[in-house]
Amino acid sequence: MIYRIRVILDNDTKEDIFRDLEIIKDSSLKDLHELILSAFKFSGEEMSSFFTVDEEWNQIDEISLMNFDNSTKSMDSINLCSLINHNNTKLLYVYDFMKMWTFYVELVEEGELINNLKYPRIIFSSGITPNVAPKKIFDKKDFESDHEDDFLF
Repeated sequence: MIYRIRVILDNDTKEDIFRDLEIIKDSSLKDLHELILSAFKFSGEEMSSFFTVDEEWNQIDEISLMNFDNSTKSMDSINLCSLINHNNTKLLYVYDFMKMWTFYVELVEEGELINNLKYPRIIFSSGITPNVAPKKIFDKKDFESDHEDDFLF
């Protein structure tokens, strides 16, 4: 079985920039990482992480490119199908922590392997990756809560 996955660049332009990918569902997260690098033409010289997310794309757990200690998970130790399925279709991917290229990764559908095709592969591309990472704009509301006064002394 394969996964058809859409990877969308979080950008500040009017044009949507995304890639549709196919990858064998038993592949590692590192395989998906390398496919995303290829699809968006990144060198792969920077650190990156996947994040499990909830329905609103809020980060839950980080899975980094490399293990830093026994408490962290690495991409090569996690199979894609152990994280993505019909109940959990989303991941967040961040490449280059200085520039913060951020991507929404979502399972579109499962499909059958086609014998003569080589996987993983890019099946559709829309938009051109900008030369510089889109700026992240943080609104004050991103940092506010209903309980702001709870932290005052």
